[in-house]
Amino acid sequence: MVASGPSGLTVEIRPLVRTRRGRLRFALLAAAVLIGALLGASRIVQGWETSLRRGEFTEFPLPLLASLSVAIGVFAPLALIGLAALAFAEETVEVSAETLTIRTTTFEKTSIRTIPLAELECWRETYLPLAPWWTWAVQRLAARWRGRLEPLAGAAGPKEKREIARILARATGKPLVNDFGRARS
Repeated sequence: MVASGPSGLTVEIRPLVRTRRGRLRFALLAAAVLIGALLGASRIVQGWETSLRRGEFTEFPLPLLASLSVAIGVFAPLALIGLAALAFAEETVEVSAETLTIRTTTFEKTSIRTIPLAELECWRETYLPLAPWWTWAVQRLAARWRGRLEPLAGAAGPKEKREIARILARATGKPLVNDFGRARS
């Protein structure tokens, strides 16, 4: 949602679970991750059991079996937490005459980042891995200032990110560029 007022422009990125379709997609994705983790865990448990019973690791080498165990036991729950953060995250970008303020709320914790417009260099679409770590996006949107990238719109899809970037570029007068510095339209 985009709102313009006397104090400036506000872009609100609502959570994915605000719609019935979004909740269904989230539930299906979470179920798929959970089912995959359970199937993987059952296969790894069988591998451990067989290898320990025989006293040798012929089916799966020990380093591979240990790595797979960590992947299933640690990263599958982290993926579910990341999906929950993605589904419930809210973000607001406010452009005033002098500052840009980005508010991100995840798990009832709000982080606020303020960027002086004079220091804002550009808006950048990038393939670099940026926080938040739980974002599903391949291409990310960031505000570049002081030589660093400040990520935003982590829960938005590619088309939404492009539209948000265009709106913010017009509002701030700063260009939208890609990783190679070429201007995007």
